[in-house]
This record gives sequence, C-alpha cells and structure tokens, in this order.
Amino acid sequence: MNASVINRFAKIVTSGSAKGRSRRLALTLPLAAVIATGAVGCTPDSTTNAAPTAAPTLSAPATTTAPSTPAPSAATSAPAAAPAATPTAETPAPAPSATTPATPAAKTPAAKTPVSVVKPGGGIEIRFDGLTPGQKIEAGGGTVAFSVTWTNTGTKRYDSVVPVVASQQYEGAACDFIAQTATGTIERKEGNTWKEFPLSQGTGMDYVMGGKSATFPLPSGASRTIQYRIHLDADNGPGTLPVEAAAYDSVTTIKQIANKKIIDTKVVDTHMPKVTVTGGPGALIVGKQAAQYTVKVSNPTKSAFRQVTPTISLPNVVDPKSGDYTKRFIEAADLVVEVQDHGQWRPVAVDHDCNDNLAINTDSLQRALPAGATTEYTFRIGVDKGWTTGNKFNLNFGATADQHRAATVKITPTVTG
Repeated sequence: MNASVINRFAKIVTSGSAKGRSRRLALTLPLAAVIATGAVGCTPDSTTNAAPTAAPTLSAPATTTAPSTPAPSAATSAPAAAPAATPTAETPAPAPSATTPATPAAKTPAAKTPVSVVKPGGGIEIRFDGLTPGQKIEAGGGTVAFSVTWTNTGTKRYDSVVPVVASQQYEGAACDFIAQTATGTIERKEGNTWKEFPLSQGTGMDYVMGGKSATFPLPSGASRTIQYRIHLDADNGPGTLPVEAAAYDSVTTIKQIANKKIIDTKVVDTHMPKVTVTGGPGALIVGKQAAQYTVKVSNPTKSAFRQVTPTISLPNVVDPKSGDYTKRFIEAADLVVEVQDHGQWRPVAVDHDCNDNLAINTDSLQRALPAGATTEYTFRIGVDKGWTTGNKFNLNFGATADQHRAATVKITPTVTG
C-alpha cells in the first residue's frame, strides 16, 4: 500500500475518533475506496478500529452523502507534469494528485436527534411541578396541589423506589419543644382516591414509611409522576416552609437513593388577630404584689372570629443564679394569675403549653369577635414563692382566633422580695 495513503488513512481515523462518533469527515467515503483497492489483505487492529458502542444519549448518526466528485483512488497514477493552468469560470481547477492531500468537501449536517435522559453515571432525578420557590401557602386555607416526578437518568434499574414527600423543620411551628414541625396534612393520589399522611418529618425516619404503598420500579430512562396536595392548619405562623421530595430503595433499610429536592414555600396568614398590651412592666413582689396588664385583641379581617382567647406564657422559667439550668424554680402552683370579670377578680388556672412553658388555661376566656371589633382582658400576675429576688422573667402575651395565632408581645417585669 502507498505510504502516503496509509498516513492519510491514519490521520483521518485519528481525527474521527477525537471528534466523537456523532461527527464524520467528508473524506471517509474516499478512504473506503482506498481500503477497498489498495489495502486488500490488510487486517486492521481490532482494538483501534473496531466500531464503538453507541453512547446511550445519542442515536446512530445519519449516513453522510458522498461528494458529487469523488477523490481519485490510490490505484490511479499521478498525471504527468504539465504547465499549471489558471482556472476560469469555464475551466475548473484540476483534481489534486494522489500525493497531494485533498481539500475536504463541505460536511453534510446530520439531522438533529432527541437526547435521551439516560447518561453515564446518572441516578434518580426529582422534579416538582406546580410548587415553586416562594409560592404562598395560606395557613388554614385551601389545599395546594402539585406533582413530583422521579426519573432514572442512569443505566442501573431500581426495582423498588419508595417515594417520599414531607415538610422539613419549620420556624413558624406552634409547638417546638422537641422539634419545629408544621401542623397539617399531605395527601398522595393513589388511583382515584387520596391517601392522607402527616405533613412534617418529625425527629426520626418514620415518615419514610408513608411511601411504602406507593413503591414502584424504575428502569433506566423511565419516569414516574405522583400527584400530591398540602393543607396547613390555622395555627401555623408565617415563615418559610421547606417541602422535600426524596427516594429510598427500601422501607426496611431506609437507604436514600436520590439527592433530595427541596422547594422553600412561604406560609402566610391573613386571618391573624392583633394584640396590644398596656400596663406594666412594673415589679412583682414575691408573695405580696402582682403586676397588672390589659390585653387588647382586635379583629383586622373582614370576617367574624367565632372563638377568640388571650394567651399568656412564661418561657424558660429558671433561676439564672442557681447554676442549675435544668431545674424549674416556678411551678404552676407558684404563679398566681387573675382576670377581671364583671368588676370582680377571679383566678385563672395555670398549666403547661405544648412547649412545656407555664401558660394560663384559656378555656373560660373564649369570646366571639366581629370583623373590625376589639375586646379587652385585664390580668393580675404574681409570684407566691420559688423565685430569687432581683431576677427577671419574660411574659409572652398573645391570642388565638379560630386557631390563628397573633404575634406575641413580650413584657419583662422585675421580681423583688
């Protein structure tokens, strides 16, 4: 075989390999002729020249149309030297000799083919539809519907994908003694019915069990879409609620098999009552003098509240000078709270709220409140015993209206002996 032809053959093969299987130089067809006529009996290296396996993201390339004027084969002898002729419009330039590298013809663009989701090293990708970052969800409002899609972008088949959707820890939770969890429900559509689950994850992995009945296989390149809807209870305060979608391979091993997808939604509440406090902060004399406060609860909405109650709590009631921050020095029996009712003072029971703070029992203080109206409660708060003279504690005043929570007002009275 002619050495120059062999060199051209090596260059073209190297160029084609470097630029990928999806591109073919126009010289490929003339070289096929070279191989057919001048390389008979030559056996190419199977490792170097074997046809590569098609990449999973691409379909087979379109056949390249051969140039209208084929390049001369290797068997054609070079023409005798002659004076060079100047090309004109009527006289085309002479074809290059076999020893002169031919100029590649214009490449025929290959037809565009859709790219598959499958890619080397892929896995399971998760996508939300109908739930976007910053989307508003009304506390105590209607349900918010959306869907989640799980797509296998890798080459591995998953036989049992457990889909999980739940909210993460929430800053506006009404109760956060153990964990900040939003209250409400999440529903998943199964057939023609909706199956209900707790909205929040909690502190463990039990919430993953909710996906057991929706387990599905996911072959390479396949997708599965599931519909969901969220409802928030009215006692969720405003804040950012992260909604998470994940995938696990088994409810027994709880092995995560996909990167979690998280959408930060915004919880709003347009039905909150408003609280103002007058009086105080004053001084509490242990066992002798109480501090007096008037709590005003107003309804700024356009709808009547069926049930309004004031709230008073004492968070983190410990003695900072004791050196033992695990001990509570004021118990429910030590705190004295009275409310003025028709000109008379009557005691209000003190208990613990869901955050384990001392708090008044509001069962006897419920009232209806028309739209735009305001109601008042006057309290006296004292300490009988159990507190070190000179220390302070915080009083949190608030209210609920049909479970919607008002922003709290903090008052810090001084405690003396």
